[in-house]
Amino acid sequence: MKKHISLTLSFLFIISNISCQKEKKSDDKSIPVTEEITPETANDTINWYTELCEMNSKFDTSKYTKKQLKDTHHLWFGTSGYISFNGYPVFNLEDKTEPITVLEERYAEGKAELENLEIVDLPYWNNLKKLKLQELKSFYDHQKLALSAYSNLSLLKNTSYNPKAKVYVDALVSGDSLKMIAAWKKLNEEQKANNGSPENVEKKFQSRLNSQQCLEYAKMDLFTFGWSNNTIKTCKECKVLENTEIMYQEYKKLFISTTEECSEP
Repeated sequence: MKKHISLTLSFLFIISNISCQKEKKSDDKSIPVTEEITPETANDTINWYTELCEMNSKFDTSKYTKKQLKDTHHLWFGTSGYISFNGYPVFNLEDKTEPITVLEERYAEGKAELENLEIVDLPYWNNLKKLKLQELKSFYDHQKLALSAYSNLSLLKNTSYNPKAKVYVDALVSGDSLKMIAAWKKLNEEQKANNGSPENVEKKFQSRLNSQQCLEYAKMDLFTFGWSNNTIKTCKECKVLENTEIMYQEYKKLFISTTEECSEP
């Protein structure tokens, strides 16, 4: 009987041991394994436009902010080196001229607007911003000089201009009425050749030529169309700003994808 009990206890011990081993293996399998999960890139969209198209683009928010993209679009599409300033008569002698303080205020405003743009930090756009500032400064310097030179025509002698404008500059600086009228007539022929309605150009010219203020009109036209329109830009690098197609392509590169809706030209 004792032998039977001993065998039974031994059998139970073996079964118990096997059960523990199974539980141990089962516990080993329950240990969790942490897998590395890469978060998805956060995207956003922005609407922008060109002359004929409206765009909707998707961009990576880890690279650019919406403000940066809007300011970069404004740098490309919404700014220019032009300053609205009437410092001397352009089309009519009766035009009200503005003091130089107005020019300085508008230049300061335009400069501040450009400098405060938060554009994307890429070489192309940083250089474009630099050139836009140079273009604005170049226009400001020209307008400032023009305002002074209209009252003191001798200042024109030391300016840079297209060689074909020399006859107009010489006539202005001379103060000789006959030279001014002769140069004015030459300028009128040049304008007629480049105008779709030469008869209207001639009609306007004859009306001014026969007026009592003919010399003032001669000065105004020679100064505006003879000299001012033929001056050479001090910012030679600014020529690249005329290629808006490259700006468009560079801007489009900032996005993951773009859909567009365009109207007929």
